[in-house]
Amino acid sequence: MEAEREGAELTAPPPPAASAAAVSVVFDDDDLLREILLRLGFATTLVRVALVSRRWLRHASHPAFLRRFRRLHPPALLGFYLRELGAWAPRFVPVSRAPELATAIRRAGAAEGHFFISDCRNGRLLVTDFDPTACRHAVLSPLRPARGKAALPPAPKWSLIWFFLPEKAAGCDDDGAVAVLMLPLGTKAKLQVDLLTSGSATWVVRRTAVIDLPEPLPPIAYTLPPVEGKVYSLTKCGHILRLDMAAAESCLLQLPDRVSTDNFTLSCGEEGSVLFLIHAEGYLLSIWQLPMTSSDADDWAVVYDKVPVREACSRREDVMVLAVDYNLEFVFLWLRSSAVLMHMHLESRSEKVYDELKVRDGRFLDINPFMMVWPPVFPALRDDDNLDG
Repeated sequence: MEAEREGAELTAPPPPAASAAAVSVVFDDDDLLREILLRLGFATTLVRVALVSRRWLRHASHPAFLRRFRRLHPPALLGFYLRELGAWAPRFVPVSRAPELATAIRRAGAAEGHFFISDCRNGRLLVTDFDPTACRHAVLSPLRPARGKAALPPAPKWSLIWFFLPEKAAGCDDDGAVAVLMLPLGTKAKLQVDLLTSGSATWVVRRTAVIDLPEPLPPIAYTLPPVEGKVYSLTKCGHILRLDMAAAESCLLQLPDRVSTDNFTLSCGEEGSVLFLIHAEGYLLSIWQLPMTSSDADDWAVVYDKVPVREACSRREDVMVLAVDYNLEFVFLWLRSSAVLMHMHLESRSEKVYDELKVRDGRFLDINPFMMVWPPVFPALRDDDNLDG
């Protein structure tokens, strides 16, 4: 009995005062606190715990800490907006099931209106309203519903014009936008980038240049958002046209030798220093990258080489590339024969098939992956806010 009593004493929990003291020692250590915050997993949780005290908020919102947090926990993909040919509005399809993201997913699914999504970046949508009398553009922030819809003023009328949400370095805030305008002039092109800041009624010319073209401007299939003063357009002739505003230069980039079909899409990724090409052949998926400073086709490097799509293998059918998110984590695919939409997480190779969506034809799908906002929006404290620390 004496031995049992001694063993019980050894394994008994410490008194409450001792436990509180131990916890206080841990949380009063700034280095330990940062390591604990670093393991939260989601930016939404980080924002909530930052309300504990001013000290916690100071650590959680520090730029150096946020850089570490982002490397470990990239912005989560909440889902994607899907619009089929003839549909008046897109529908939101959740991807994440994490309970920490439930509120964000609910808000993303509540975006309403008859519109076409022109660009989707960092928790915002640049939309074009379906209006028989006018083509109106606006910015929606589904994760911050109090912002409502910010209508954009008309842009200058040029031959070609594309609207985008701004990159981080553009000096533009949440409701801003970028317009890329092009006027073909034979073997030259006049190019202009206009910037719109929140609440402004006027576009401001940010860059303008007359650029020599390697040949008369070929028909353009689509254009990527401008990155570091460079504009990339995929032509219908199967080349990539790069327009460098700063250097007033252009070039036609050749595709990798193995890319012999138009079953691919392009992306500049989140960092914007590399051009990515995501290509499918049969049931195999490959991704190449090309430095933005290069114009040599030999500089294409393979990132993922001939990754098998298991669902396509099991069904013995080909896949078509539809879209990719900005972090280059998820690629959305269409199974041609069975008419099924799916996505693959590239790092883990995990796949999800959306049989329940009943999508009719992948050739006319418009998919916009929708991600969490980064950096996270922390509360702005007032002097009378009662936070200790």
